[in-house]
Amino acid sequence: MSDKLTTKYDIDGDTAIVYFKGMIDEDSEFETIKGLSNKTYIFDFDEVSLINSCGIREWVNFLETIPKDVSLTYRNCRQIIIEQINMVHGFIRTGACVESFYAPYYCESCDEEFKVHLKSVDVKDSKAPVVTCSKCQKSELEFDAIEQQYFQFIK
Repeated sequence: MSDKLTTKYDIDGDTAIVYFKGMIDEDSEFETIKGLSNKTYIFDFDEVSLINSCGIREWVNFLETIPKDVSLTYRNCRQIIIEQINMVHGFIRTGACVESFYAPYYCESCDEEFKVHLKSVDVKDSKAPVVTCSKCQKSELEFDAIEQQYFQFIK
């Protein structure tokens, strides 16, 4: 099975919802979506499995092809995407927003790690929302990163 990046999109009025699946790497091409002329793009990263340094370069170059008056929203950002947003200047441009993302949590009772889907609006003052373990249904999960660092993309 190939994990080569594939893109597909749906058009809803002036909005293009773009779905990415696979690895964003040196072979990633964004040609199928470069020709879109919508006023709003929603980038859905739910099925992105990896991004490497060459993929970051390709992504930043792609973003530069999108007109500045286009509104950008990032949705279902995997932890690897959040890390790039926080570390790489230009991975998300000024004015763009992260609507939803996955965050690392840990259950001490179950001794398991979880990636919990959150909305940016649920994070207040860089504090992780309280989440109950979906497996044992009794323990409160511990946020498994440094909140100030992980949530720095929320401004």
